[in-house]
Amino acid sequence: MKRILLVGLFTLLIAGAFSPITTADSRASKICKQKYKAAVRGAKYLRSRQRKERIEQARKELEECEKMAKESKKD
Repeated sequence: MKRILLVGLFTLLIAGAFSPITTADSRASKICKQKYKAAVRGAKYLRSRQRKERIEQARKELEECEKMAKESKKD
């Protein structure tokens, strides 16, 4: 019985040690992706050339956002 409790405790300890890092990264990544999707949805009401420009701008913003999220994770 003692062995089962110790194994369970160590498992929770290890899982708890890694969860805050992945949670912060996934939150930032999720926000970046939501902003990108919203920009693409909004671009569908624009004319052809403006739509392409807006989608390209959204892609660049997504890359910058993900880069900033990775950098903030390192700090």
